[in-house]
Amino acid sequence: MDTTRSLTLAGACTTFVAVPNLGALFGKGEQTDRYGTAITPPDYAFAVWAPIFAACAVSTVGQCLPGGRRDPTSRRTGWPLAGAYAVNTVWSLAAQTGRFPLTPYLLPLATALTATAHVQLQRTPPASGLVAATPASTGLLLGWTTLASAVNIVAARPDRASPGVVTAATAGLLATSAAVAVAAALSRRGGRALALSSGWALGTLACTPARPRRVRLAAALGTTMIGFARRLATR
Repeated sequence: MDTTRSLTLAGACTTFVAVPNLGALFGKGEQTDRYGTAITPPDYAFAVWAPIFAACAVSTVGQCLPGGRRDPTSRRTGWPLAGAYAVNTVWSLAAQTGRFPLTPYLLPLATALTATAHVQLQRTPPASGLVAATPASTGLLLGWTTLASAVNIVAARPDRASPGVVTAATAGLLATSAAVAVAAALSRRGGRALALSSGWALGTLACTPARPRRVRLAAALGTTMIGFARRLATR
């Protein structure tokens, strides 16, 4: 069972990293520019995928090594992470092949699977070796995709630029930020990474003059909430 899980995880993580990068290198990529919204972070914010991919690769290698396969962290998080990586891959394929209307269903599912792994991490003792990277990689992925799910749902709407949708999206951004803040405060493992990636998304959005003022204020408030919640958790 450990071997099956680790092989599945390795395959899912490989495609998770390879598909979006190869798509951008050899094709047109995910073509999401035409689906921009008032709450989409600026282009440079997406550089966060570099540390996310790197951390996920390191933790996957650790879970697949002979000694890491039997680690409690691997056994509790391996399957949900494999599912999260696989669904994120399908999301990328949908975005690359003109099937963007499917993505609002896929990204929240990937986020839910990542959240499952994050919850499981709170019930395991600290791991050793490369498996110890799992809380950081899971937190980084969860923090970014939680906010990205909210953006993705808005992006798929044909009326995403209308005043009413922008107002609703701003409220949704605040609600999502509050949920992340609670998760960051309650997380015993991976909470700092969760706060960093979500804070990065919100912070860059708050600093983007092209976004509506109410969106920037909501993003700044969300960043503050998450930072304050994480500070409380470390006391």
